[in-house]
This record gives sequence, structure tokens and C-alpha cells, in this order.
Amino acid sequence: MTMKWNIILPVLFITSLVAMPIRAQQGSQAERSPQTGQRNRTPGQTLDGLLEAALEQNPALRAARERHEAARLQAPQAAALPDLNIGAGIFAVPVETRLGPQRATLSFSQSFPWFGTLGAEENAVLARARQVEADYHDQRLRVFFDIRETWYRMYVLERSIESNNDQLAFLRTLLELARVRYEGGDTGYTDVLRLEMEVEEVLTRVRSLEDGRTVLRTKLSRATGMEVREDFAFPRSLDPFATLPAEEALRDRMLRNNPQLHRLEEERSYWHYRGVAARRSGYPKFTLGLTYIAIDPRTDMQVEGSGRDAIMPQVGISVPLFGSRYSSMEEQAVRQENAARESGTDRSNLLLVRLEETLRDHRDATRRLELNERLLAIAEQTRDIGLQEYAAGITSLEDLLGIERSLLRYALDKAEAEADLRISRDFIKYLTAEE
Repeated sequence: MTMKWNIILPVLFITSLVAMPIRAQQGSQAERSPQTGQRNRTPGQTLDGLLEAALEQNPALRAARERHEAARLQAPQAAALPDLNIGAGIFAVPVETRLGPQRATLSFSQSFPWFGTLGAEENAVLARARQVEADYHDQRLRVFFDIRETWYRMYVLERSIESNNDQLAFLRTLLELARVRYEGGDTGYTDVLRLEMEVEEVLTRVRSLEDGRTVLRTKLSRATGMEVREDFAFPRSLDPFATLPAEEALRDRMLRNNPQLHRLEEERSYWHYRGVAARRSGYPKFTLGLTYIAIDPRTDMQVEGSGRDAIMPQVGISVPLFGSRYSSMEEQAVRQENAARESGTDRSNLLLVRLEETLRDHRDATRRLELNERLLAIAEQTRDIGLQEYAAGITSLEDLLGIERSLLRYALDKAEAEADLRISRDFIKYLTAEE
């Protein structure tokens, strides 16, 4: 009878201690939102709230928007004709003519480049503006990806802290059990000391992990353009999302929508129109003008038409005799256009490689997530059995600690796999310009 109670009492004691954190965990789950499985939180604490804040407040994005507007405003400048020339003069000594002395002149002249030159200049400026716009879109997608990546790293950190706290609670429960068994003479004091050492190690690890919150909040502050101070409430696991489209569809979408490729395409267009403008700048330019001459009436004699003012239309042409300057400008534009085309091909190949690497990481994260979910379920069941066997003196403390370490490793690997899975998905969204 005594031997029976030596086994039953520790088991009942440890079962009651283990049930307490389980009930507390169930209570915390009841506080979460029934729709999302997350704790209620303000809009500013959500991932979507951070993305909206970054769109409005991120200094780099605001600067990129201003650069785009500035580039767009260059189009009217490029399409404008040269300034109108207006001249006026007064004769210090009047010039005598048959109709009378000339007193003053007023002239107007306007230059016109060869046909299509201004249109080519305007098209080049608009292509440059679209290039700056593509830079802005790429930067915006990059900022969004950085925020999401930091968010998921914060999720991994919180899961690590939670898993270590769960391990800490288990070790403290196990420490109480070891003391009970030591007082009953069923184990040595070595188990108690060993567990005290394990508790101190986990406490130190938890404090180090908690310090990492400040670093990640600082990264979020920089990405969003506002100071992020509050902690975030994360779910215990991330919701699954829809499967990715076929690889061929992703490749086509990336080659069609990626802002980096759009930028290089617009750069090629820019140099194409610059070449057209350079070629037409080597053609003649025209000038149309009008000169008005004020003439006073004659006082010495009567002449028909005396004092009639003179109006003189003018036409001029500017012929570039030395065309090597413009031919050199055109050749330069052609070579820059070729360089932009080759850069676009190189960038497409590089992005295809990155897409393949990301798809590989996505598949690897999926396999790791499925594996650690299975191992975690087995490890939890094994720990429960091992705890009862340790209370009964069947399993050694070292075996039970090994099981607990495996359980912690599987929990952390599961959180890492969840984050890596979503980070790879978000990077694919970045490559394919999916908002």
C-alpha cells in the first residue's frame, strides 16, 4: 500500500500543476476575437495599419513621390517653343526717307525647330517621368515587403518567448515534483539542482529574447515613418493562405508587371526619343518675324504717303553647317538605348533566378512546417507520458529534459517555417508587383 501511494500522490500533484497553465491558456484563447483567433487590438497595431502608415509617412516614399511629380512637370517645359524675341529702338539721329524721318522701330521674332523635334523632346521627358514612377512603385513594394518581413520576424520572436515561457513553467512544475520525490527519498538532490540550473538558463534566454522586441520595433518605426512603441498581439499560429499560382503564370506576371523591368523599358524609350530629337536638331530651324518702323511726316514738302509707317515681315533659316555634333549626340543615344535593352534582358534573367530561388524556399518552408507540426504533436504526447513515468520513477530526468528540449525546438522550427513560408510568399508578391 505504501509503494502504491508513493507513485499515485506525485502523479496527482503534477497533474494538478500542469492543468493550471492549460486552463490559463484556454482562458487567454477565449479572450481572442472569434473571427480571427487574435486578441482585440487597435487598427494601428495591425499589419494593414502599418502598411497604410508607411504609404503616407515613410520619408523615402514621400521623396519618391515628389521626384515623380517633379519629373512629370518637365513635360510642358520640353514641349514649349523658344521664347518670343521682342525688340524696340529709337533713332538718336532720324534717318531721312522719301516719306519722312524714321523715329523708332519695334520688332518681333519667333524661332521654330524642325518638325517633330519638340514632340520627341516631350516624349523623352515623359518616358523619364514614367521611369521615376517605376522607381517609386518598386520602392513602395520594397517597403511593404520589409514591413511584412519584420512583422513575421516579430511573430517568430513572440512565439519563441511564449515557447520558452511554457518550457519555464514546465521546468518549475518539474522542479516541484523533483523536490517532492527528493523529500520522499525517491530521487537524489542532483535532480533538484539540475532543474534549478535549467530554470536559470531559460530565464536568461527569455530576457535576451525580450530585448529583441526593441530592435524590431525600431525597424518598423523606420519603415513606417512613425514611432512604434506598443507591443503587438499575435495569434498562436498564422492562418493558411491560398496556394500559389502555377510557376509559368508567376513568371509571366513578373515579366509583365515588375517595376524594375518597366524602369529599364522606359529608359530605353527615353534614349530612343533622345536620338530622334538629336537627329532632328541637326535639321534647319526657322524664324518668323515682323518689324514695325515709325515714320514722321515730311515738313519741307508734300509727298504722297508722307508719314506712312513701314511694316516688314521677316523669314530666317538656321542651317547647321557642322553636323558632327548632332550625329554624335544621336549615336550616343542609340548606344544608350542598346545598353538599356541589354540591361533589361539581364535584369529579367536575374529576376527569373530570384523567382526560382524563392519558389524553392517556399516549397522548403512548406515541408518544414508540415514536418514540425507532426513532430510537435508527437513530442507533446511523449512529454506527457514521460512526465508520468518520471513521477513513477520509470524515466530519468535526463530523458525527460531531452524530450522537453525537442519539444521547444519543434515549436521554434514550426514558427520559423510559418514565417519563412509567408516571407517567401510576400517576396513573390514583390517580384510580381502584386499589391
